Amino acid sequence: MKNISRVATAALGLGLAALSAPSKAEEGAGFEPCYLSGLKEKVKCTSFDVPLDYANPESGTITVHATIVPALSSNPAEDPFFVFAGGPGQAAGDYGMLVRLAFDPIRTKRDIVLLDQRGTGRSSGVRCDGDQLPETLEEMSAIAAQCRENAPMDVRFITMENVVRDAEEVRAHLGYPALNLWGGSYGTRTVALYLRRYPERVRSIIVDGVLPPDVSLFETAPASAERAKHMIAEDCAQSPACAERFPNFEADVDALMAKAKEGGLKFEGHDPLSGEPLEMTMMFGFVVEALRGSFYTADNTTYVPLVVDKAMNGDLAPLVASLFSGTAVSDTMYLGATYSLLCGDEVPRLSDEQALKAAEGSFAGDSYYQYWSAGCKGWTSEPAMADALTPISSDVPALVLSGNLDPVTPPSMGEHFVQGFPNGRHIIVPGTGHNTGHIACMPEVMKQFVETLDVNALDESCFTHLKRLPLAVGINGNVK
Repeated sequence: MKNISRVATAALGLGLAALSAPSKAEEGAGFEPCYLSGLKEKVKCTSFDVPLDYANPESGTITVHATIVPALSSNPAEDPFFVFAGGPGQAAGDYGMLVRLAFDPIRTKRDIVLLDQRGTGRSSGVRCDGDQLPETLEEMSAIAAQCRENAPMDVRFITMENVVRDAEEVRAHLGYPALNLWGGSYGTRTVALYLRRYPERVRSIIVDGVLPPDVSLFETAPASAERAKHMIAEDCAQSPACAERFPNFEADVDALMAKAKEGGLKFEGHDPLSGEPLEMTMMFGFVVEALRGSFYTADNTTYVPLVVDKAMNGDLAPLVASLFSGTAVSDTMYLGATYSLLCGDEVPRLSDEQALKAAEGSFAGDSYYQYWSAGCKGWTSEPAMADALTPISSDVPALVLSGNLDPVTPPSMGEHFVQGFPNGRHIIVPGTGHNTGHIACMPEVMKQFVETLDVNALDESCFTHLKRLPLAVGINGNVK
């Protein structure tokens, strides 16, 4: 049976001259040629040992892995573009496609450094793979406990503090005097903490889909999802075809959630990915994630009203397909790192009562919190340092990016974050969901920012034409 325990994470993706031009990193580090999925050419890989527990160096070591995509220039800048993956639980070493789509202009003058954070990728990645389908919160706790027991490292030491210590070790090991930091989604938390701990080593930051350190993910997630759903309803109301076909979209969502709570959504058919026979009950949390996960990208949102309508009329196949499509993202997740960071930094911020109250008025309820809280009962994690979850401010140049349709880190979070950066600018990209770096002219905007550090000179006019694609009213799009 298909493993969909990771679906809820779909929480926060050249030339030969690169090999002939020596980069700053090559001067003092040992490299091996390697390949990066998404790029055709060879790049450079290195790994080395760091303390498992920095507070107790005698505790042993862990090997961390970094990939360097060398600058194309024969005289590269000494400060690279350092990428922190999101998730939490993704490995930056899997971001080859993002390098090609979003960072290639920056690479003209700078190395791109991709660090597999501890617990991910080739830095002792903790996968938590399995074929179990957790139908209760108790089963979720048991699956997490089994993963913890089978992990290749002591998961207590997968903490954000240790991640940024590792990053600083990587910077020193590669010989870079300063870094330009990029973080997407939960990686924005990593950027904030590195800046807090090592401000003298940061030249600039770009945060895309920012989760401010003083904002609780699980407290805000229900309202953020409700906002994204309501924006679909508003767009549908403004489209004659959609308004006629789905006049009661939001009421239908509420009715669908009520059916799920009653256990009335029974699916019998085929796994949409493997084609194997599949029987399952679409529980409340599964339906929430099928919809919420679809909100992440603007393209997927176009079919949400149709998916809801078909489910209300007894055809659950599109809804199940929406849920299982999250496995395409979860296949890149290292759930051990996800558990360690969420269980250490996020879940403890709320009590069950507070989470329930924060969910009032949202179709999503508190299912997102309950899902991860259950997993944390089977996990072992360390709490965040007291100052790590407080507001951050800095004079470092900062480019803050938000998609206006983002269902988990909406523009209000970007606006909140940028208030602490007098040399910062917040750009909201219309018609865009979670993460914007590859959209339209954003790669060139980011390049200009990194090269000049002048946020006031950036031109947003290249985004004004963007909007959500028309909402589909039939399986062939706008054809009924």
